[in-house]
Amino acid sequence: MKESINKLFKAGRGESAGAYTWFGIKKTLFIRLAIAVVLFIVGLIMSNSLIFMLLSFLIIGYDVFLRAVTRLANERTMGEELLFTLAALMAFVINAGYEAPAIMIIYQVGFILRSYAAELSRATLQDKASPFPSEATVLRAEERVSVPPDEIQVDEILIVMPGESFPVDCEVSMGESSIELSPVLGRTRNQEVREGDAIPAGAVNVSAEIRVRALSTLSGSAFAQAMSYVSDDNNPPCALETTIGRYSAVFAPFTIGISVVIALVLLIFTSVSTEEAIHRALVFLLLACPTALWAPVPLIYLAGLFRTLKKGAAVKGAAVLESVSRIGAVVFDKNDLLSGDEFRVTAVRSERLDPKVLLKVAAHAAANSTKSQSEAIVNAYEGIIDNSLIQRFEEFRDGIAAVIDGVVITMGGRVAMDRLNVPVPEMDAGDQSVIYLALNGRYAGCILLSQLIRNDARETIRIIESVGCDCVMLSDDTEENTRAVASSAGISEYYAQCMPIDHLERLQEIKERFPVNSVLYIGDGAKDTSSLDAADIGVCVNGLYSRVNLQAGSIAVMDTAADAISDAVEIGRITRKAVRRSLIAVLLVKGLLFLLSLFGVTYQLWFAAMVDAVIGVAGILYSSTVWNDKASKL
Repeated sequence: MKESINKLFKAGRGESAGAYTWFGIKKTLFIRLAIAVVLFIVGLIMSNSLIFMLLSFLIIGYDVFLRAVTRLANERTMGEELLFTLAALMAFVINAGYEAPAIMIIYQVGFILRSYAAELSRATLQDKASPFPSEATVLRAEERVSVPPDEIQVDEILIVMPGESFPVDCEVSMGESSIELSPVLGRTRNQEVREGDAIPAGAVNVSAEIRVRALSTLSGSAFAQAMSYVSDDNNPPCALETTIGRYSAVFAPFTIGISVVIALVLLIFTSVSTEEAIHRALVFLLLACPTALWAPVPLIYLAGLFRTLKKGAAVKGAAVLESVSRIGAVVFDKNDLLSGDEFRVTAVRSERLDPKVLLKVAAHAAANSTKSQSEAIVNAYEGIIDNSLIQRFEEFRDGIAAVIDGVVITMGGRVAMDRLNVPVPEMDAGDQSVIYLALNGRYAGCILLSQLIRNDARETIRIIESVGCDCVMLSDDTEENTRAVASSAGISEYYAQCMPIDHLERLQEIKERFPVNSVLYIGDGAKDTSSLDAADIGVCVNGLYSRVNLQAGSIAVMDTAADAISDAVEIGRITRKAVRRSLIAVLLVKGLLFLLSLFGVTYQLWFAAMVDAVIGVAGILYSSTVWNDKASKL
């Protein structure tokens, strides 16, 4: 499985397998490292032979020196390569020639270990987040063939057994089954599927063998696209990464200056020798290298990003996750997140029939329908459905038709009525759905339905407000209906009768109240583009089933589950704490070693270089702890 995922995410980076052997490291580096170590050992055996030490240094360190010169010439900046080269050359000056190759060997070993640890952590995170199977069964020439998921082509027929995952986005071509969507939604959700139904990649087949037609390749599936958005190297860096980057650009000249000052102070105000003063200054030079500081940061954020994706929200980059961690207000569009798939009848209107009679007729007509609005109508009728009266039933995409006791009943929205040439009156129903009913082609009345609040909405509002965030709801519904939904969800601040153009004005007002914290807006990628752009963080829902919503905004919630937002806020804060702990630990270790050196505790330059390499690798490995729930308790 890791091979398929790594191939998926390395395909766009232009990496050649022939040019590298191990996580992007050139083949020649391993050969040079082995030769340099042998020469270094021989030099030690021969009483620190200068010739062998110099040869070892040149073989392992010449490329470090070249990179330092190239950066200085092209970018006008001094990097850590210059500091290590300078420290190694000065080691020869103070008669500690054996330290020069030791420093460079440790530097290169640290580079290799950091590369390995970083790629291992990245691959592990991708594997944990990936819901794709390691193999899939494809029907080719009427034979079942097992292939890796990345070899599946569009329109191929796949056979998926109970317990197996769907490797690509697909459509049921034969059979019926139940699928589990928790691997891609982050929460348990079962769904019955039959011929013609779409299934996202990563879902698990539960009950029966079915045949499906591939609608995408592995890399083209919705969840693979979400993974690529999360791990895209082109995403803007977070503020902390930018700060560390600025420090890295100026640290070398600053560090060299401080090192010179340290040497001069020790020579003027203490009795230490010139060699010892320079030695202590070089220790500071090596300890000040920022590699151990910045190396873990991108991977800690990547762990947080993948963990958030596993919870059902694709956060597009470290900068967005950092903004989520300091969110001040969440602005909901009622229709996009708070409303669920269930309805309730709010009114029955008719001038020809008694409303109770109209509801009875509608309930009998809708008794065999699978639509959620029809279920609400049947539930609202308190009587018993007499199936013997239902002589014929047919369901369309936008309505239903039935023959009840010899009378032709048609039900649907305005579009369905216009298609059937049934004139219906204009009606201002606000945010409610209107189901019109016609008897023998003549309008008889209508039924108004309102969407029920999602079951998880109140808990999500409570969690978001518990971490200090305000919740604001916007709705184009009437004041009365908006107040009812807000009260049910536990939202104290709401604005009714807000058209899309009004959302921008409200957002600007809310952002003025939160000049430091972020304002998050949840909307639809097709109709709320302006509001999504105006907010600090734009969130689209139902990204798994809508490519528009998956691509738009800064965050894509994979379905319509509201608690994915609260999970993102919590994980964002856990990630920020982990970054701070990593930076503090590195600074404490380096600061302690520098103080010990400054006040007379002597240790070798190679030890300072080794400390930088070890804590850099340790920080990278520490990044994986963000994935665990225990990280929030640390």
